[in-house]
Amino acid sequence: MIDLRLGLAPDLLDVRGADNEIRDALTNLIFNAVDAMPDGGVIEVRTSMPTVPTQGSAPTRHVWLEVSDSGVGMDEETRRRCLEPFFTTKGERGTGLGLAMVYGMAQRHGCALEIDSKPGVGTTIRLIFPVNSATSPSTARVPVLQIPTRSLRILVVDDDPVLNESLRDTLQQEGHHVTVAGGGQAGIDAFTIARQIHEPFDIVITDLGMPNVDGRQVADSVRAITPDTPIIMLTGWGQQPLADSERTPQVDRLLSKPPRLHELRTALAELTTGRGDL
Repeated sequence: MIDLRLGLAPDLLDVRGADNEIRDALTNLIFNAVDAMPDGGVIEVRTSMPTVPTQGSAPTRHVWLEVSDSGVGMDEETRRRCLEPFFTTKGERGTGLGLAMVYGMAQRHGCALEIDSKPGVGTTIRLIFPVNSATSPSTARVPVLQIPTRSLRILVVDDDPVLNESLRDTLQQEGHHVTVAGGGQAGIDAFTIARQIHEPFDIVITDLGMPNVDGRQVADSVRAITPDTPIIMLTGWGQQPLADSERTPQVDRLLSKPPRLHELRTALAELTTGRGDL
């Protein structure tokens, strides 16, 4: 049995943001809390507006949104990695996207995210919204990542349907338009058709190891059609397979599979800045 408790502060100040994104983040946090308590327990949702002292200036107000559970908790390694996309302790039941999406929302809202957790004690996840995002120092708590300033048209090529779905959902949450292809030849065909109908992709993300038509062949075909289209290659074997290949120049960035969200964001930004409308 799960006991849901509310501790909501009255007269909270307004924060600027997308209500649907904040609502989705809260939903993800509650579902994670439920999963952390297989034998039941207590979930508490709290809001508050503490005054945060700052050096050299007047104290500032922030709106806190906290979700706490009395579940299994996390060890330090899990707590350190839990915001990474595709990282999950739920086995096949989990996609590893819930907390990554919450983290993405926090970054888009200039919001700090804090995690307190101990094995066997439970977890508290705290979102700290600046009342005035233009001047609040809370944004410094979240790493400042370079992100594209417009939506990108992205082609994702992988023969793993789970990874395709996860990447598509993650990138769409970031505001991009994503097409997935379930193999190398399907990716080449999708890229070719997009050029023919004058809706080209801004960037291609392709797996290296695929049957029949692998990532190197995808990269070769993309380069033959448009030499300047950026290509990110994903590999589960680190950088060694491409380091030994004569085809290394065919790709612009090599990322371990599955990619970490901050690495993917940085690669997208660096490889598309200065192209098109960016």
